[in-house]
Amino acid sequence: MTHLIVLGLLIVVLWLAVKNFTLQLKMSVFGPAPGRPVPPASRAASETLVRCARCGIYVVPSSALKGEGEEAFCSEECRRRGAA
Repeated sequence: MTHLIVLGLLIVVLWLAVKNFTLQLKMSVFGPAPGRPVPPASRAASETLVRCARCGIYVVPSSALKGEGEEAFCSEECRRRGAA
């Protein structure tokens, strides 16, 4: 009986692996499906993080607030306190 349960679980795992592989293959060949936006996580993952000049937290450059010169801040409060 346990052999049947193990065999069933193995078949399910293999089926899921093949399904995921074919989906990844389709995405790499044809790109994302029309009308489906690219998840924001994949866009943010390609950006190098910058460090807040005041508190030291790392933020995505597109959401960082610019200070004087090359300084970057994580929020308006940090930018205001950093300038003081």
